[in-house]
Amino acid sequence: MGYYRTNNSIKKYTLKKREKGATLIFALATAIVVLIVLGGIYYMMTKVFRISEDIKVYKSTREATASGVNYAATLINQNKFNLLGSCAQNPIKIKFKLSNDPNLYETVVSVCFIGYEIPPGYEVTGVVYTKPISGGKGKVYSITAISTGPNNTKSIIEASYKK
Repeated sequence: MGYYRTNNSIKKYTLKKREKGATLIFALATAIVVLIVLGGIYYMMTKVFRISEDIKVYKSTREATASGVNYAATLINQNKFNLLGSCAQNPIKIKFKLSNDPNLYETVVSVCFIGYEIPPGYEVTGVVYTKPISGGKGKVYSITAISTGPNNTKSIIEASYKK
């Protein structure tokens, strides 16, 4: 056992003076290559795949309008609106571009609370259903999205959404 300890001395694994410079250059070259690869990945994600853009690019005005309705439904699910018997004070404005057009366009989305719906299994009372159910269930919202595209063309989607 003592034989193996003497063969594995620390001097065996130390670098010589001329090898230290080569190791430094190799480490710097590796760092530069890694930075170039990471920069290429970042470029691909932002420019080619268009993942982290502030302004979305759609194929048509209709697609941008549908996206506005989906965004409003997401905000409703996150309880971002406190609408009791009224519409939101300020409509949601979303900027977008079309894939074949460099101009900037806008989608205007308005959300209104229109009433309650009685879910199955609950007692129906009265003619008008204005009594809220605990947990926010049964609330019905009206979502209207209007997108203005090239040459002042408009795409309008009106939807009702039940939470």
